[in-house]
Amino acid sequence: MRTAPLPSHVTTLAAARASVSAHARLVAALLLVTAAPLAAQSGHPPLHEDPSVDDCSVRFASTLSQGAFRRFVREFGSVSAFKQVSSPGTLGKGRVLVGIEWMKFTIDDRADAWNDTFTHPHGEHPLGSTQRFPKLKLRVGVTDDLDVGAFYTKNFEANYGWLGIDGTYRVLTESKRAPVSLAVRGAYTKTLYVSDMDMHALTVDVSAGRRLGSIVSPYVGVGADAVLARETSDAVNLRRETVVAPHLLGGVEVGLGRMVLGAELTLGARPSVQVQVAAVAF
Repeated sequence: MRTAPLPSHVTTLAAARASVSAHARLVAALLLVTAAPLAAQSGHPPLHEDPSVDDCSVRFASTLSQGAFRRFVREFGSVSAFKQVSSPGTLGKGRVLVGIEWMKFTIDDRADAWNDTFTHPHGEHPLGSTQRFPKLKLRVGVTDDLDVGAFYTKNFEANYGWLGIDGTYRVLTESKRAPVSLAVRGAYTKTLYVSDMDMHALTVDVSAGRRLGSIVSPYVGVGADAVLARETSDAVNLRRETVVAPHLLGGVEVGLGRMVLGAELTLGARPSVQVQVAAVAF
């Protein structure tokens, strides 16, 4: 027995419903595909909270692993190590340079190495992927070929800061026989005010530069930071770590009378940029 065909308006309505359902499934699939990476990108693991702190502060969580501690030592230690931010030339005996340096670097604050080593004022106050710090710097010419320097900085709303000293020895001076100036540099940096760890960084650099015109001196260099740290926290029991992080550096120094401007990019455990404004006091 033949079945009577459906009225045309019923067929049209069914086709429309099928089309709407197919489009809805397509839209839902597209939203899922695009939203998943965004959610993964913006998501952050639960923060360790302490309302008594004013800003994100170094404090180890009981969940901190040895591997995460090792990565933290490498990245935190090397990025905070005393940077050169000067051409291979030296000041000259008896001259003094005073300056302010602005340092900027990026981190992965969602990684255990940074999430399990910091506590936060509340759950909506992450550390952030970009960090910036000012530094006070001093440099003195001991001899015509040897400079010594120091820097200091502190996050006054948190519990960490750094103190560093360095020495730069000019091995080669640019001349008709020598196309570049060459210097070797050693530095020491101590992390301050953190009760959960004891951290030290030793830095060695070799850099070469050449003056272009009368005021501009670009330079490049290579070096490494050796970071030594032991945890002193009651929350965990971890082995001490000693890591070596090599780095490349490149920068430019501009001398305008007694004023000295400098900018440097360092590619190491974490990339960082340093900008310096200084003046030769005498």
